[in-house]
Order: sequence, then structure tokens, then C-alpha cells
Amino acid sequence: MIFKIQNSKILVLILLFIFSCERNPEIPITIDRMEQTLFTLPVDSISEYIPQLQQRYDDLLLELSLEIGIATPDAPQYPEELAGFITYPDMQFTYERVMEIYPDLKELERGFGRALYNYGRIFPDRAIPSIFTLISGFNSKGYVTNNILAISLEHYLGRDEEIYLRLMMPGYERYLKDRKYLLPDCMSEWISYQFPFNDSINNVLANILYHGKIKYAVNQLLPATPDSILFGYSPAQMRWCRNNTAQMYTFLIENRLLFSTDQFTINKLVGHAPFTSTFTSESPGRASIWLGYRIIAAYMKREKVSLEEMLLNNDYQQILHKAKFRP
Repeated sequence: MIFKIQNSKILVLILLFIFSCERNPEIPITIDRMEQTLFTLPVDSISEYIPQLQQRYDDLLLELSLEIGIATPDAPQYPEELAGFITYPDMQFTYERVMEIYPDLKELERGFGRALYNYGRIFPDRAIPSIFTLISGFNSKGYVTNNILAISLEHYLGRDEEIYLRLMMPGYERYLKDRKYLLPDCMSEWISYQFPFNDSINNVLANILYHGKIKYAVNQLLPATPDSILFGYSPAQMRWCRNNTAQMYTFLIENRLLFSTDQFTINKLVGHAPFTSTFTSESPGRASIWLGYRIIAAYMKREKVSLEEMLLNNDYQQILHKAKFRP
């Protein structure tokens, strides 16, 4: 396994101590640009570089192969199929756009440095991930393991990017393609991986509180991030959520939806969509997660438990009871 934790627990503690005196403390992060490595390979001799790629990227190379639908790195046809991917005109254009918009990642490295400083302070016994960027052919936004956090940069080129218009991407999806959402999205994926959803309790309450827990945790890692960016909402959508928190909560209670296990109902409430059809067409998509976030905030204010204890608590009915939420 080539991916090692960048900082041992002792080193993390030392770094946290050193940088704790700074105004905006951060730990040093260097992002490995896998897309740059792959797209600058000499295509006519690509097979010579496969052992180096496997040593450097290991499972991440395999994951990318599965995402883009080519042979696995140990297959004899892999060099040819990888060459086909990196020379495909649409992927070449995508790579060019990525490099134009992200010529360097210094700002992003500082952002991850601050977020992971807070992560190491709050969760001192958990690994600090190695960070990678890649291009995955517009498949998943990234890839997470116990010590890897990889980001597909082609998903963050800006909402007016020509590529998204060519792909006929809906406006509500393009809205979230701005680079300002990259860091909150990544930290959300990292926290979700570390604290996965317990699907043995799969009802509306469990879903909105689980997602609310993740948003609350990301807010602790990125405390300067506005709610509108944390939730991916426009100012108008954010105002709607704030002004209708009580109405959403009352609606779910009066219609006996909090404990519904109907998957269609759950998807309408927490799935990505232009609006939350359970409420009104003026509501933003996933508006119920804002409600879950507010309930978790009330719970944390009352119970004074650690962030990790809260994230590990899957008794959502108990959380709701102890939150004594009164919007």
C-alpha cells in the first residue's frame, strides 16, 4: 500500500502546537496533482511508466480505472486504454480548462491546511488524509479511503463553464460547480466517510439529522464559511430556509413524516433537486437538511458532548428529544 498517512499522530500534535500560535493556524499540505502526471505522460511510451504510476498512486489508480471504464492497471491492455483516455479530445479539452482555472493549488492547499488543522485538533486519534486531484471523466466528484482524499477538479470549473453547457447540465447542478464549494464538499465527503450513515435506521428523521450532523461538523472545521456556501444556496434560498424553519418542522410533524421509512419520501427530502417538492417550489433542494442542522445545533448547545460523540450517536430519536428544538 503506497498511500501512507502524511503525518503520524506525534507529528500532527507537534504541528498543531507549532501552528496554534498563528492567527489562522494551518498544517502544511501539498496536493499531488494526479491529472497533471497522467495527462503529460509521453503516449508512445506510456507502458514504461505504469510501474511508477502503480507505486505512486496504487489504489487511486485502480479506482480511476473503474470510474472511467478502462482495464485495471495490471491488465495487458491497460497502457493502450489509459492512452486512449488521456488523448481523447474531450478529455484533453477538459484538462486544458482545469489547468487554466487551477494553474496552481496554493490557495486550496492553505484551505485544506486550515481545515485539517481543526480536524487534527478535534479528532487527534484519526488520520490526516493525503490530498490528490484528478480528472475522472465527469464521474464521481472524488474518492475517499482511510487516508486518501481525492478531488475531481473538472467538477469545479465555475457555473458558467462551457463544458457544463455542452453537457446540458441543469442550472441547479451548475450552480454548485463553483470553486468556493470545493473545500466544504471535500470535508463533507471526508467526514461522511469517517462517520458513515447507519442504514439500519432509515427513516426521514435519521436522514435529515445525519446530514445535519455532517453539515455541523464541516462548520466546525471551516468556521469562517457562510451558511450559504456550506449548503450550496443562493442568498434568497438561504433566507427562505431561515424564514421557514418552523414551517418545515411543523409540516413534517403534522403530516407524520418524521418517522416515515418510505424511500420515495426520503429521497424527495434529502436528494439533490431544484427544490424540495415536499415543501414548496420556492424552497431550495434538500431544505430539510437545514432543519436537521438546526436540530443538531440545538442538541450540541444543550448536551455539551464532543463532536465525535455526537457524530457516533445514531440514536436520532434521542437526539431529537434532547435537543428540545423549538424553532
